Amino acid sequence: MKKILVVEDHKDSCLWIAAVLRQCGFDSLEAGDGAVAVRMAHSEKPNLILLDLHLPAGGGEFVMESLAGHPETASIPIVIMTGDPDVDRVQMKSMGAVEVFCKPMDVHAFLNTIRRALEPRAATPEPAATDASGTMGERSVGDERSGPGVASSTDLLPA
Repeated sequence: MKKILVVEDHKDSCLWIAAVLRQCGFDSLEAGDGAVAVRMAHSEKPNLILLDLHLPAGGGEFVMESLAGHPETASIPIVIMTGDPDVDRVQMKSMGAVEVFCKPMDVHAFLNTIRRALEPRAATPEPAATDASGTMGERSVGDERSGPGVASSTDLLPA
């Protein structure tokens, strides 16, 4: 089972994301601040990190820089989750992020990005479509992401 570290300081959002991940067959670990996230990444060696940018005790950029500086954590894929619609996506990707999602997030696009990032040969998943506001748009029913264990396209991850 693939292990995903969810780094989110809003407890309800963190628990909700962790529940969705478990429902989709992933093992979930949770960290509420940047310092704990760095320690957990070193001790738990997750397969993927879902990282909020605005965190206590070291923000998302601190976490990314800390992990990139160590061979045992440098290759862990990171997906950014942020409530900041003005986030510099190019900068985040240049720092190593696989993808950047603005909250609220389309569950289908988010889960597809997670799955692609966990594929052995995936270097960078295809960018998800965004609307003019930078949020994830809804997908039509019956697209490639529908099926058992996948939430409805109208279900959005909380901000």
